[in-house]
Amino acid sequence: MATTPERQINRKTFFKEAPRAFLRAFAEGAAPERQAADGEPVPRLRPPGAAPEAEFLELCCGVAACAEACPADAIQIRPIEGEPDRAAPLIVPAEAACILCDELDCMSACPSGALTPVPRGEVRIGLARVDAGRCLSWAGIDPGCNYCADRCPAGREAIRIDKNDAGHGPVVESACTGCGVCEYYCPASPAAIRVFEIAQ
Repeated sequence: MATTPERQINRKTFFKEAPRAFLRAFAEGAAPERQAADGEPVPRLRPPGAAPEAEFLELCCGVAACAEACPADAIQIRPIEGEPDRAAPLIVPAEAACILCDELDCMSACPSGALTPVPRGEVRIGLARVDAGRCLSWAGIDPGCNYCADRCPAGREAIRIDKNDAGHGPVVESACTGCGVCEYYCPASPAAIRVFEIAQ
Protein backbone atom coordinates (compact mmCIF):
# COMPACT_ATOMS: atom_id res chain seq x y z
CA MET A 1 0.00 0.00 0.00
CA ALA A 2 1.38 3.39 -0.95
CA THR A 3 2.73 5.69 1.71
CA THR A 4 0.99 9.07 1.76
CA PRO A 5 1.49 12.25 3.79
CA GLU A 6 0.31 11.70 7.35
CA ARG A 7 -2.74 13.58 8.57
CA GLN A 8 -3.42 14.60 12.14
CA ILE A 9 -6.91 13.33 13.09
CA ASN A 10 -8.73 14.63 16.15
CA ARG A 11 -12.39 14.90 17.13
CA LYS A 12 -12.87 18.26 15.41
CA THR A 13 -11.13 17.09 12.24
CA PHE A 14 -13.13 13.86 12.19
CA PHE A 15 -16.51 15.59 12.19
CA LYS A 16 -15.29 18.09 9.61
CA GLU A 17 -13.89 15.51 7.19
CA ALA A 18 -16.15 12.49 7.73
CA PRO A 19 -18.89 13.68 5.30
CA ARG A 20 -16.27 14.28 2.60
CA ALA A 21 -14.71 10.88 3.21
CA PHE A 22 -18.13 9.30 2.77
CA LEU A 23 -18.66 11.24 -0.45
CA ARG A 24 -15.27 10.11 -1.74
CA ALA A 25 -16.01 6.47 -0.93
CA PHE A 26 -19.38 6.69 -2.68
CA ALA A 27 -17.83 8.29 -5.76
CA GLU A 28 -15.05 5.70 -5.94
CA GLY A 29 -17.61 2.92 -5.72
CA ALA A 30 -19.53 4.42 -8.60
CA ALA A 31 -16.44 4.93 -10.78
CA PRO A 32 -13.44 2.83 -9.71
CA GLU A 33 -11.18 3.89 -12.60
CA ARG A 34 -10.30 7.25 -11.08
CA GLN A 35 -7.05 7.74 -12.92
CA ALA A 36 -8.67 8.23 -16.32
CA ALA A 37 -11.37 10.83 -16.92
CA ASP A 38 -13.76 10.13 -19.80
CA GLY A 39 -11.43 7.53 -21.26
CA GLU A 40 -8.41 9.84 -21.38
CA PRO A 41 -5.05 8.04 -21.46
CA VAL A 42 -2.88 8.12 -18.34
CA PRO A 43 -0.36 10.98 -18.78
CA ARG A 44 3.33 10.08 -18.98
CA LEU A 45 4.50 11.67 -15.75
CA ARG A 46 8.14 10.87 -15.09
CA PRO A 47 9.83 11.14 -11.68
CA PRO A 48 11.37 14.41 -10.45
CA GLY A 49 14.45 15.55 -12.35
CA ALA A 50 13.57 13.66 -15.53
CA ALA A 51 15.22 14.70 -18.77
CA PRO A 52 12.96 15.69 -21.72
CA GLU A 53 10.98 12.63 -22.81
CA ALA A 54 13.01 11.57 -25.87
CA GLU A 55 16.30 11.96 -23.99
CA PHE A 56 14.84 10.32 -20.90
CA LEU A 57 13.88 7.19 -22.85
CA GLU A 58 17.35 7.01 -24.39
CA LEU A 59 19.06 7.27 -21.01
CA CYS A 60 16.75 5.22 -18.79
CA CYS A 61 18.05 1.70 -18.25
CA GLY A 62 14.91 0.51 -16.48
CA VAL A 63 16.62 -0.94 -13.41
CA ALA A 64 13.98 0.58 -11.09
CA ALA A 65 16.52 2.17 -8.73
CA CYS A 66 14.33 5.27 -8.52
CA ALA A 67 11.24 3.23 -7.64
CA GLU A 68 13.13 1.37 -4.91
CA ALA A 69 14.32 4.67 -3.44
CA CYS A 70 10.88 6.33 -3.39
CA PRO A 71 9.53 6.45 0.21
CA ALA A 72 5.96 6.98 -1.03
CA ASP A 73 5.96 4.03 -3.47
CA ALA A 74 4.80 6.56 -6.05
CA ILE A 75 7.05 5.40 -8.88
CA GLN A 76 5.84 2.49 -10.99
CA ILE A 77 7.79 0.67 -13.65
CA ARG A 78 5.61 0.26 -16.73
CA PRO A 79 6.22 -0.91 -20.31
CA ILE A 80 7.17 1.81 -22.76
CA GLU A 81 4.53 2.38 -25.41
CA GLY A 82 5.62 0.74 -28.64
CA GLU A 83 8.55 -1.00 -26.94
CA PRO A 84 7.11 -4.02 -25.10
CA ASP A 85 10.56 -5.28 -24.14
CA ARG A 86 11.47 -2.10 -22.27
CA ALA A 87 10.03 -0.46 -19.17
CA ALA A 88 10.46 2.95 -17.56
CA PRO A 89 9.35 4.74 -14.40
CA LEU A 90 6.00 6.47 -14.30
CA ILE A 91 3.94 8.29 -11.67
CA VAL A 92 0.16 7.79 -11.64
CA PRO A 93 -1.11 10.31 -9.07
CA ALA A 94 -4.54 8.71 -8.69
CA GLU A 95 -2.79 5.60 -7.36
CA ALA A 96 0.14 7.15 -5.46
CA ALA A 97 1.47 10.69 -5.64
CA CYS A 98 4.98 12.06 -5.29
CA ILE A 99 5.21 13.69 -1.86
CA LEU A 100 8.29 15.80 -2.70
CA CYS A 101 10.23 14.11 0.08
CA ASP A 102 13.05 16.07 1.66
CA GLU A 103 15.88 14.16 0.03
CA LEU A 104 14.24 13.45 -3.35
CA ASP A 105 16.11 10.15 -3.29
CA CYS A 106 14.85 9.01 -6.69
CA MET A 107 17.07 11.53 -8.47
CA SER A 108 20.28 10.59 -6.71
CA ALA A 109 19.50 6.87 -7.04
CA CYS A 110 19.28 7.00 -10.84
CA PRO A 111 22.47 5.42 -12.27
CA SER A 112 22.01 6.48 -15.89
CA GLY A 113 21.43 10.23 -15.82
CA ALA A 114 17.79 9.94 -16.90
CA LEU A 115 17.03 11.69 -13.62
CA THR A 116 19.32 14.46 -12.45
CA PRO A 117 19.12 16.32 -9.12
CA VAL A 118 17.27 19.64 -9.17
CA PRO A 119 16.20 21.85 -6.25
CA ARG A 120 12.84 20.93 -4.74
CA GLY A 121 11.25 24.16 -5.95
CA GLU A 122 12.32 23.48 -9.54
CA VAL A 123 10.70 20.03 -9.79
CA ARG A 124 8.23 19.94 -12.69
CA ILE A 125 6.71 16.47 -13.05
CA GLY A 126 3.69 17.91 -14.82
CA LEU A 127 1.10 20.62 -14.33
CA ALA A 128 -2.21 20.34 -12.47
CA ARG A 129 -5.43 21.49 -14.12
CA VAL A 130 -8.78 22.08 -12.43
CA ASP A 131 -12.05 21.05 -14.05
CA ALA A 132 -14.45 23.53 -12.40
CA GLY A 133 -17.44 21.51 -13.59
CA ARG A 134 -16.31 18.51 -11.53
CA CYS A 135 -14.87 20.43 -8.59
CA LEU A 136 -17.06 20.05 -5.49
CA SER A 137 -16.04 23.49 -4.30
CA TRP A 138 -16.46 25.45 -7.55
CA ALA A 139 -19.74 23.64 -8.26
CA GLY A 140 -21.07 24.53 -4.81
CA ILE A 141 -21.63 20.88 -3.84
CA ASP A 142 -19.15 21.09 -0.96
CA PRO A 143 -18.04 24.73 -0.56
CA GLY A 144 -15.75 23.72 2.30
CA CYS A 145 -13.74 21.21 0.29
CA ASN A 146 -10.10 22.26 0.07
CA TYR A 147 -8.32 18.91 0.08
CA CYS A 148 -6.10 19.85 -2.87
CA ALA A 149 -4.86 23.16 -1.49
CA ASP A 150 -4.65 21.95 2.10
CA ARG A 151 -2.41 18.99 1.26
CA CYS A 152 -0.23 20.48 -1.46
CA PRO A 153 3.41 20.05 -0.33
CA ALA A 154 4.39 23.16 -2.33
CA GLY A 155 1.84 25.34 -0.52
CA ARG A 156 -0.09 28.43 -1.64
CA GLU A 157 2.49 29.30 -4.28
CA ALA A 158 1.37 26.19 -6.17
CA ILE A 159 -2.37 26.07 -5.45
CA ARG A 160 -4.71 28.37 -3.57
CA ILE A 161 -8.43 28.81 -2.97
CA ASP A 162 -9.76 31.75 -4.98
CA LYS A 163 -13.05 33.63 -4.63
CA ASN A 164 -14.85 35.46 -7.42
CA ASP A 165 -18.38 36.10 -8.71
CA ALA A 166 -18.66 32.46 -9.80
CA GLY A 167 -17.97 31.14 -6.31
CA HIS A 168 -14.75 29.82 -4.88
CA GLY A 169 -12.40 26.93 -5.46
CA PRO A 170 -8.81 25.93 -6.25
CA VAL A 171 -6.59 27.83 -8.68
CA VAL A 172 -3.27 26.36 -9.81
CA GLU A 173 -0.28 28.72 -9.72
CA SER A 174 3.07 28.75 -11.51
CA ALA A 175 4.91 26.99 -8.67
CA CYS A 176 2.94 23.78 -9.23
CA THR A 177 5.40 20.87 -9.29
CA GLY A 178 2.96 18.34 -10.73
CA CYS A 179 3.50 16.04 -7.74
CA GLY A 180 -0.12 14.85 -7.91
CA VAL A 181 -0.97 15.03 -4.20
CA CYS A 182 -3.95 17.22 -5.14
CA GLU A 183 -5.24 14.64 -7.62
CA TYR A 184 -4.73 11.80 -5.16
CA TYR A 185 -6.79 13.47 -2.45
CA CYS A 186 -9.53 14.97 -4.65
CA PRO A 187 -12.84 13.38 -3.53
CA ALA A 188 -14.52 13.83 -6.93
CA SER A 189 -14.54 10.89 -9.30
CA PRO A 190 -13.02 11.27 -11.80
CA ALA A 191 -10.80 13.72 -9.95
CA ALA A 192 -11.61 17.36 -10.59
CA ILE A 193 -7.93 18.27 -10.49
CA ARG A 194 -5.51 16.20 -12.53
CA VAL A 195 -1.86 16.41 -13.49
CA PHE A 196 -0.97 16.50 -17.16
CA GLU A 197 2.28 16.42 -19.08
CA ILE A 198 4.03 19.72 -19.76
CA ALA A 199 4.38 20.36 -23.48
CA GLN A 200 7.99 20.03 -24.61
